[in-house]
Amino acid sequence: MTNLPKSQSLFRRVATRMKLASFGVRAYIAFLAVTVLYGIGLLASRLLGVLPGWFDSIPLFSFPLGGKPYDVVSPSEQFLLVPLAALAIAGIWLALRGQVTTSEAARQVDTHKGTKDLFLTLSMLDKSVGEYGPLVAGAAEQQAPSVQPAMVVPFNWQRRLGYAAIGALMVALIFNVPQLDPFGTVAKAEEKANQRQKLAQVEKANKVRIAQLEKELEDKEGGSPEVKKAIEGLKNSFRKAKANQKKLNQERLAANQKDLGKKYQKIRAEKLKNLLSKASSSQQFGRKDDEMMRKWSRELQEGSTDSLQKEFEKLKEDLKRLAKEKDPVERAELMQKLQKRMKDMEKFAKEQANSKTLAAALQRAQKQMEMMDGELSKEAQKALQQSLELSKLELEELAQSARDLKQLEKALKTLQMAKKLNQGEQLDGEKCENCSSLADYEELYAEMMAESGMGEGEGEGNGEGTGGRGMGQGGKVDEDDSVDTGFKAERSKSQITAGKVLLSLKSKGISDSGDAKKNYLSAINRVKQGVSEAIETEQVPPGYHDGIKNYFDKIDAPTRNSNDGEK
Repeated sequence: MTNLPKSQSLFRRVATRMKLASFGVRAYIAFLAVTVLYGIGLLASRLLGVLPGWFDSIPLFSFPLGGKPYDVVSPSEQFLLVPLAALAIAGIWLALRGQVTTSEAARQVDTHKGTKDLFLTLSMLDKSVGEYGPLVAGAAEQQAPSVQPAMVVPFNWQRRLGYAAIGALMVALIFNVPQLDPFGTVAKAEEKANQRQKLAQVEKANKVRIAQLEKELEDKEGGSPEVKKAIEGLKNSFRKAKANQKKLNQERLAANQKDLGKKYQKIRAEKLKNLLSKASSSQQFGRKDDEMMRKWSRELQEGSTDSLQKEFEKLKEDLKRLAKEKDPVERAELMQKLQKRMKDMEKFAKEQANSKTLAAALQRAQKQMEMMDGELSKEAQKALQQSLELSKLELEELAQSARDLKQLEKALKTLQMAKKLNQGEQLDGEKCENCSSLADYEELYAEMMAESGMGEGEGEGNGEGTGGRGMGQGGKVDEDDSVDTGFKAERSKSQITAGKVLLSLKSKGISDSGDAKKNYLSAINRVKQGVSEAIETEQVPPGYHDGIKNYFDKIDAPTRNSNDGEK
């Protein structure tokens, strides 16, 4: 058949149309079969609640791609999978059938043309032996141009398409059947889907927050940038100080004090207000847990989280044990213990540490632990471990704030010593050329104050008036009205006395013994108590505490009663 181009072209065209027709028939049959099965399943799901979730969101793939969740389609799009499935089945079916042979194409031409196996004989000439071959080839080549492949293999698709449309319409009508749930399976499936969605949302939010905290903690290693900058500015003022430039030194130190005080109050007010408050330390969490809470609080105030971090590690180990525990009694008991420990930690975070983010992370962890008893135990356990990891980072961020606060306290204390030395014209940056850290300046200033008699204690040194509790003659402290201190003159509108004095008479005589003194001492004690509470309430930086308390401690009580009284 190498020299029969017309017949060969005819066979190829007929074979192609036979393939397409065969694929169309198979796709039509597959579509009807899939549609019927889909319709039965959909109707059963609507009326009986079986196969919950299958007809609301169908998995597009049977395996996760790249570790991501299954891709799903919505109810309005899911029926598009039916024709896609039919095409896939038809393709596989056609591949299993094999290729259309030349003999099959020739037989189809003979059937249509009525040529009594002329073209079939032609397709078999290579395998036949005889003298009639040239006669058959010549006759076939002569008739080949008159054969139309479209007439040999027609595509009768109109009727099949109509039947397919009717089947699709019937399935579409089933979508309008109301969802019934006689066995409660739909409700359970919806609850499971909601839980899975919540777990996915929490996991996504946790990942973002963990990445944010890891970056912040990396940037704050050794102290936050703002605190480092403020302390560096203070050390720069120390280096620039000159003994003969008392006024300029005072202006620089006042600016540093204002900056450090603002940062101190900001950190304390935003993150550590409850943790450092005396009132919060008296809160009761339960007799057995009270000591543990106090220990956590003390460590956190010092910027340490060792005990809490160990508690988190114990929680992780116990959670792994919970996941492996099969005994329902042991599992329930262990679950109860873990819930109590996590609630204690959440309460500490909320009421003692005043960290809403830490409390929220622990609260999410508790909810995820409750899900470990359901069908989503593996997903819940994974999310729980992530929430605990986030809690550890939140705790470390809180501890970093406490360490920043300690640094600021140390800076303010050193600044107060520098101010005292400046009053005595002893503040000079050249005296500590090798000082690099704040501790170096603190040590130097402490030594200088001790040598000049301005150190802390009950010594008998000749103080300069702003030094320690010496017995010497104190001088008057110079004031600089040009420095902006933020002082605002206001007059209190509150009532000073308990009531108005309508009449007052003075008379000579002996007053009641001890009454005036007792009233005076009582008033002094109330004032001192109010000062201590005000220091905490107003969040006064520690650099001011000693000066304020010493002032009120020096108020002497009267040694004897006056002979003159007011009645």
